[in-house]
Amino acid sequence: MSAQPFSTLPTFVKQPPTPFTLHIPEQKLQDLKTLVKLSPIGKEAYESQDARQGQYGVSRNWMLKARSHWIDEFSWRDEEARINSFPNYTSLIKDDDGLEFTVHFAALFSRKKDAVPLALFHGWPGSFLEFLPILRILREKYTPDTLPFHVICPSLLGYPLSSAPPLDRNWEIKDTARVMHKLLLSLGFDKYVVQGGDIGSYVSRNMAATYAECAAMHLNFCIMPEPKSATSSSLPLTALEEKGMIRFREFMEFGLAYGRMHGSRPSTIGHVLSSSPLALLAWIGEKFKDWVDPEHPLPLDTILADVTLYWLTECFPTCIYTYREDFAVPPTPGYFHGQKNLYVSKPMGYSYFAWELAPVPRSWAETSGELVWFKAHERGGHFAALERPGELLRDIEDFVGVAWKG
Repeated sequence: MSAQPFSTLPTFVKQPPTPFTLHIPEQKLQDLKTLVKLSPIGKEAYESQDARQGQYGVSRNWMLKARSHWIDEFSWRDEEARINSFPNYTSLIKDDDGLEFTVHFAALFSRKKDAVPLALFHGWPGSFLEFLPILRILREKYTPDTLPFHVICPSLLGYPLSSAPPLDRNWEIKDTARVMHKLLLSLGFDKYVVQGGDIGSYVSRNMAATYAECAAMHLNFCIMPEPKSATSSSLPLTALEEKGMIRFREFMEFGLAYGRMHGSRPSTIGHVLSSSPLALLAWIGEKFKDWVDPEHPLPLDTILADVTLYWLTECFPTCIYTYREDFAVPPTPGYFHGQKNLYVSKPMGYSYFAWELAPVPRSWAETSGELVWFKAHERGGHFAALERPGELLRDIEDFVGVAWKG
């Protein structure tokens, strides 16, 4: 069998990763289908009617249609083939204390000598699947000889296909960031660029603020409180950002119940959502429905692919550990991207998508790092890599052109 395009490892790789092909046993797929068929959907209530327009969560009709599509039309094998059409790998990464973690990643390797190492980090309730549209665009746009990047899309610890955090100690975002840094070093990247949204933005910032090898950082999520170092009048907002602040305030007031549950009772919600695939669909499907640009909803197959991967890898209980930091008591000063100790004193880029959950204005974001590149988009939401992959990729390419010094 001939090697996949973009799978030739650079000669400088220090620890060659192991090629990986995803294949879920047929019995496990049949068990999932049986559970979906047998799992009940709650009876109709005032709050679950379509007339409420999602004000109180996903409607009963949406759940009924999604279940039917999951049983009769969605093909996991087609999704598996799409995943396996890209080079996938695992690497065994040894942490500072000797613990070892298996880290999965999808990748496109370049043959260009000056290709820029670029790591793309997903969030919750996403996975590395978020970046497959970007990988597809790159694969169609370039050849292995012309691709300007080595693109690495890891599965964060606790998420599908990577090891879970250890059972005998607390695990924080900075710990996952350390393991991701070691992964990139193992690939021979002594200088690299990071990009992230949602939880991936937290990992990216930790790496950029901590490790000299991280040369630049691009974000499409930069949630933070209004900087205390300046008054509102000195932090100007555009008309688009004014509208975004309305969405920001609504999310902070009405959209955080799920996160508080993750942060305060992760064990309980972990058990609940591991007991029924329909429960998992309702919990995750709601986010994929509500956190996007309403004019461009995500296809149901895209939502089901992610939910199915979560279910098949049994990862939900191990992937929500980061929320305990989000809702720490007492609260972390500066929330996340506003923490003084995580100021990024190297090139930073920020893509603003108007339908993001918390579309932080440029004037706020530039207090958190050396912002050298910015672009605002009127379309697109929280899952920018899925919703607007072409635009996000162009942003990344433009930013790297500005920030990378070779």
